[in-house]
Amino acid sequence: MSESKKKVLLLNPPGKGVYLRDYYCSHASKAHYYWGPYDLIVLSGILKDHYALFALDAMDKRLSPKETLERIRDIKPDAIIFLTGAVSFIEDFELMQGVSEAFSGKIEIIGTGDCLLSEAPKFFDAYPFLDAAIMNFISDDIVYYLEGERRPFHNVSFRRKDAILELGDRILPEGEFSLPIPHYDIFPFKNYRIPHGLRLPYAGILTDYGCPFHCDYCIGGELGFHLRNMDNLFEELRELKRRGVRELWIKDLTFGVHKKRSFALLQRMRKENLNFTWACLSRVNVLDAELLEEMKAAGCHTIQMGVESASEEILQNYTKGITLEQARKIASLCKKTGVRILAHYILGLPGDTVESVRKTIQLAIELNTEFASFNIAMPRMGTVFRRNAIEKGLISDDLATLDNSISQPVYETAELSREKLWELRNEAIRRYHLRPSFILRRLFGVRTWYEFTTLFREGFSLIATTIKKE
Repeated sequence: MSESKKKVLLLNPPGKGVYLRDYYCSHASKAHYYWGPYDLIVLSGILKDHYALFALDAMDKRLSPKETLERIRDIKPDAIIFLTGAVSFIEDFELMQGVSEAFSGKIEIIGTGDCLLSEAPKFFDAYPFLDAAIMNFISDDIVYYLEGERRPFHNVSFRRKDAILELGDRILPEGEFSLPIPHYDIFPFKNYRIPHGLRLPYAGILTDYGCPFHCDYCIGGELGFHLRNMDNLFEELRELKRRGVRELWIKDLTFGVHKKRSFALLQRMRKENLNFTWACLSRVNVLDAELLEEMKAAGCHTIQMGVESASEEILQNYTKGITLEQARKIASLCKKTGVRILAHYILGLPGDTVESVRKTIQLAIELNTEFASFNIAMPRMGTVFRRNAIEKGLISDDLATLDNSISQPVYETAELSREKLWELRNEAIRRYHLRPSFILRRLFGVRTWYEFTTLFREGFSLIATTIKKE
């Protein structure tokens, strides 16, 4: 590939809400937290040595569409890679249509995000100005596409000159993958916040990609599963340390899947004396006492995990692959180890009733984790759950039903109306978070000033969402 001076802009579009478009999952922030556009951050490393690279996080800067367009005019890019998602695609594509018109169609427009990953042909059909879509943000296929190659790519879908679509099949090479260090200087990464963090600044990082599990309501299992080269990983960790980063969010969809490798990683973190504090995502059927102890010793303070429901039948029907006994055991082990849990619960999956939802709320209170997130069931694109919801007539198969903003119900069942489901969601948040014992435990558990201010800011904002739209 020849060197190029082509200007490429990485754009996180503005929005009416605070949208979190991240790792093929998009939703609206429930409070004031806002983490950066990780997909674009990774792409910046892949692209930085080939192009004149710019980044515009219009969401962080709270720009309007008009202000965003003015910034783009100032940059005059040859190509824009914009991040989108089911939560915001209508706004995102309206903006990009305006960009295309402002540049008389001469600018190359490339999208990436959950909706394009799962429904690319529909979006190419609906938006003629869309030139290409990135199907895997850790692949370097986009470099070759921007160089002008128009052969079939595994991880880029594009519109040929004859209007025929070349759709990527999302295949990565065999073996471990490596990532160049991101071009952090072009992002305001020190502005980014996570609600369960302890220190600033923080940065996201991947030690693997995809997920070996296949929950019906999640797209993670459709991504495949690939391990990152360990030396390459630690090269980035050392660079983050050099930049003053103190906190990590390990963005693996399930940390700890490969036990032997996970122990080697954790022991190396300790040996290199990196001294990061960090949070991650994992599962109750992956964790055990030995792994938790090693994670804690290496700086882990919080683990996100999906408990989802108090109904064993629902867990089985949606192929979650866990039991309530496992959830209770890991919750107890985490308390003993001193690692906090952010437990996720899904309310309103078909099969849920008022009674089963209230049992889920009671289970959450019983587990009494430091954080709990109650989310309305959403038929996300590319999932078995969505395909089944369409077949059952719960939702229609069109673009307008893809918006999953702020967890508002998009369907109802014979057992639960939309209004009742939203009422139960608000009941869950209040019953869980307004318990005096919970409030006192959270207050006495605060470890840093940043955590103290976050606790009040995010807590008030979360409770406020139960007052709106009732």
